[in-house]
Amino acid sequence: MADPPTVFVPLQHRHRFLPYVEVVEQAGGQVDFVDIEDTEKRRAALARATAGAVGLDWFGADDFAVAPRLRAIITCTTGVDPIDLEAATEHGVMVGNTPDLCIEEVADHTLMLLLSCYRRLPRTVHPSRSGAPAREGVIDFSEHWPRLRGQVAGLLGFGNIARAVATRCQAFGLRVIAYDPYVDPSVAEESGVHLTRFNEVLEDADYLCVHLPLNPATHHCLNAEAFARMKPTAFVINTARGPIIDEPALVEALQTGQVAGAGLDVTEVEPIAEDNPLLDIPDALLTPHSAGYSQVASRWGPESSLRCAAAVIQGGRPRSIQNPDVLERLTT
Repeated sequence: MADPPTVFVPLQHRHRFLPYVEVVEQAGGQVDFVDIEDTEKRRAALARATAGAVGLDWFGADDFAVAPRLRAIITCTTGVDPIDLEAATEHGVMVGNTPDLCIEEVADHTLMLLLSCYRRLPRTVHPSRSGAPAREGVIDFSEHWPRLRGQVAGLLGFGNIARAVATRCQAFGLRVIAYDPYVDPSVAEESGVHLTRFNEVLEDADYLCVHLPLNPATHHCLNAEAFARMKPTAFVINTARGPIIDEPALVEALQTGQVAGAGLDVTEVEPIAEDNPLLDIPDALLTPHSAGYSQVASRWGPESSLRCAAAVIQGGRPRSIQNPDVLERLTT
């Protein structure tokens, strides 16, 4: 009797995926929890696997080269940036994600960071905790600090999360503009959002919210040149991926007043180093890549990825394929 098709899951994610193993078993497969940090175990698992259900784990050309049976890798995250999509496509491996994961959570966190920047929370909360007078050394009455209503939220990207952010911003009276070359402008207009060019978003935004995927085209797309286009009164909000921002350029922009402040849930290197200069900037608020967390989201990611893996071992596809060019290879 032939061995059942296998779905590998990195051992470090076992506690999250274990409750949903029966999804694969009911489809006629089995789940292998593998220590992918062990080179031999990693190669052996890839060699026998039909699918993989993973987190933000790295997979490159060397991995796909030793995986002749592998049909798909599905992440329990929205991002797939640690996976070499070109190599996966070359080897006929579909890369799926969980597109409906933590939309509400990240949108809420984005708005929280925006409001915190608007109210200068990083600067104001610490003096009040230390017992200093509420305004002493905190509020500069000559500082540009307008009412929130009527200001402009500029969204880079207009996918699921950005659209949820737009709805929240509009409820606070913000005008919303966005850049996304892959979205029909009429779709945005139906939501009351004006879709425009990248540079115009930079120039017009009072709050620049980053919702782009990380890929070679978006890596460091917010750099010194981009910050130079922004209003010196504007704030940068990033709940997407750290390397979208050229971090030294952002630090310089904050230190020189080229931009007013930042709310960051992600940084270029995580966890953030204790000597990162961002930690010493009064108008920078940092959270530890926690925007997407809720108990609901924490459960749904693993369940969704294993459901997709179950479909794959039965001859189907992940519900969201991030390297669609692979389908041409699979049908020829």
